[in-house]
Amino acid sequence: MATLTYVKGLPTPTEELNSLGLTEFEMFLSAYSPVFHKAACETANYLLSGQLFNKSSWNTYLQKTFGISKRHANGVISHAQGAVDASKEHRKRHTKTLEGKLTAIFR
Repeated sequence: MATLTYVKGLPTPTEELNSLGLTEFEMFLSAYSPVFHKAACETANYLLSGQLFNKSSWNTYLQKTFGISKRHANGVISHAQGAVDASKEHRKRHTKTLEGKLTAIFR
């Protein structure tokens, strides 16, 4: 069972904000987001290509190509694998739904 927790956000002290009004963490997320997106898209395309997937070597490839840590590369792989698996499952369910509609029409 999922548990929902409410956490009240406290205002960020002004000394932690830069000239743009953002924290270091927010700046990191803004800079890392396009890198993660490109790496995830490339990983998903590779997974969909049907080639043999070696997670270890792909992890090393992502680290070298995008200049990210091993932990970040592993997160990219997990994210892309989840997206690919979810899309395949969605496609199967959608096909079953359409088949059900067709059989209902021709009864």
